[in-house]
Amino acid sequence: MRGVVCNKKRHYPFGMLMAVLTAIVFMLLPQSCRTSDGAGVTTASRKVSSADKSSSALQNKKTSLSRLPAAERRRIDYLYMEAAKQKMAENYAAVYDICRHLVQIAPDMAELHYDLGICELLLGKDSTAIFRLNKASELDPSNAHYKEVISSYFLNRGEYSKALPALEDLSRLEPSRSDVLARLVQLYRAAGQTENAIRALDRIETLEGVIPSVAYQKFQLYQSLKKSDEAFECLEALCREYPNELSYRLTIGDQMLESGRTGEAKKIYEEVEALEPKNKGLQLSWLEFYRATGQDALFHAKRDSMLFGENTDEEIRLALLRDYISAEATQDSIGRQHINDTFKRLSADYPNSLDLHQLHAAYLATYEKGNDSVFVDVMEHIITLDPTNTQAVFYLIQYYGTHKKFNQLEALCRRAVINHPEELVCHYYLGVACWQLEKKEDALKAFQDGIVQKTSESRPAMVADLFSLMGDVLHELGREKESYAAYDSCLTYQDDHVGCLNNYAYYLSLKEQNLDKAEEMSYRTVRISPENKTYLDTYAWVLFVKGRYIEAKAYMDKVVPPDSSDEALLSDASLSGAVFEHAGDIAAQNGLAEQAVRFWKLASKAGGEGLSAALPKKIKLKKYVK
Repeated sequence: MRGVVCNKKRHYPFGMLMAVLTAIVFMLLPQSCRTSDGAGVTTASRKVSSADKSSSALQNKKTSLSRLPAAERRRIDYLYMEAAKQKMAENYAAVYDICRHLVQIAPDMAELHYDLGICELLLGKDSTAIFRLNKASELDPSNAHYKEVISSYFLNRGEYSKALPALEDLSRLEPSRSDVLARLVQLYRAAGQTENAIRALDRIETLEGVIPSVAYQKFQLYQSLKKSDEAFECLEALCREYPNELSYRLTIGDQMLESGRTGEAKKIYEEVEALEPKNKGLQLSWLEFYRATGQDALFHAKRDSMLFGENTDEEIRLALLRDYISAEATQDSIGRQHINDTFKRLSADYPNSLDLHQLHAAYLATYEKGNDSVFVDVMEHIITLDPTNTQAVFYLIQYYGTHKKFNQLEALCRRAVINHPEELVCHYYLGVACWQLEKKEDALKAFQDGIVQKTSESRPAMVADLFSLMGDVLHELGREKESYAAYDSCLTYQDDHVGCLNNYAYYLSLKEQNLDKAEEMSYRTVRISPENKTYLDTYAWVLFVKGRYIEAKAYMDKVVPPDSSDEALLSDASLSGAVFEHAGDIAAQNGLAEQAVRFWKLASKAGGEGLSAALPKKIKLKKYVK
């Protein structure tokens, strides 16, 4: 059943209690918040509704300012003036002290208790504030405004049982306020007071006339009380009020079908069909009728005609698809195949339906996780229809990156940086793709373009990644000073960026520059990732360059264990030819010539980048050669 919000002819501000409270300290403004009592003495006024009888109520009080001595009245007048000054200075503590003094002088004045309560709310003294507000309401029970403030206070705190009495009083004082009645309905329903909720809805109907939302609520409440006749009479009244609105008639049929009264439901559907054969809601009602009565052949025929029919609204088509998936996807592979065939046909018939393709993607992600190729095609189509769909873009970036499909990743990210220039991750992966495709200048531009897009809201880790990779590319392009500057910028955004620290330290060690800085950076990577062989290799090499050969060997033995077999070492994907050469150099400088030659030969077998031109000479001479 759809939920319908009650239409209101008037609106009264129930929520946002603090907006009400901060705007109201009525006794503080001399012109609008005080009135003369005829003897030159001012009294606190109140914000009241049309039902407020405060003037006559005030005249009947046993204690009033007019009965006080003139000197005392002048003193009170002065205190009000002082309170107004303190309020203008936002010195609420001083205002509170003045109000507390005044209420001791005139304890039977509701206005003073109310004003003091407002001050206490502003000062965070909630417990005493509500006592004051309740006291004001007791002294002046006809003041609807007091009831509204009290009820709003409790409603905003979620104390609905305490709000209920004040709302009930408010509804008696202002019986024409349907918004108050609507709130009462909510509280009655929450409290399980069904009869009271129905009576409140009846009062709303008296004020507003027959309203769908009210009729539906009354139907539900009567149904909960097992009063079926009264429940359906609510819907019949709605139909009488709106005789040309067939959807209300269908609602009665749907409710009867749900209640098991299939014969009566069928009669209503036939009546609607005679009046409007192509009614869209009627088609759904018939579909549910066939399902409920076990007429499977008719159900499937009707469903298919609606799924593939040209005149079916897209919203209805999607709703049918969701229902179809819910019913069939978890059954067996045959059911899922039928769903896949349905999506294939609908995608061909409605290629521009973004919602359809998004539903297809959601289905594949949930039930066909191994069907990557179809899922990627659907996501690519979604991006074509909606280039701003970042969710689809990010999924494909992850997919292409993980599967090392760098051509597709480049093409995707080139589109993404146009449509999402603020998304640094798109620039990042464009650079990664170009770098992997040996397009170093393009990679550098991608990283630089990403850095240009950074803002104060950008994630520092993402900015650091861009600077780090930019430094790597610049170094490969032979632009060392710019490379180091990029690394320094990276560490400004993330001082523990291990990739940057490692590469920066290694490149400095190769040039034998700033070796103390290189050692400090490399050591930090080892502390962060003590098992990472790349970082251990770099640190061992920095120590080697600094001439600390014994320490270097202690770390290198963790990378290339001397007691491991050649086969085991060569099969370790984390060990490159350059690492084996480093191990050989370190062994040689520690006087282990045989071990050094072994590692140098392994370096020659492993090959790869970073091998020195002197490697063959080292093997031939069986000693370290620069």
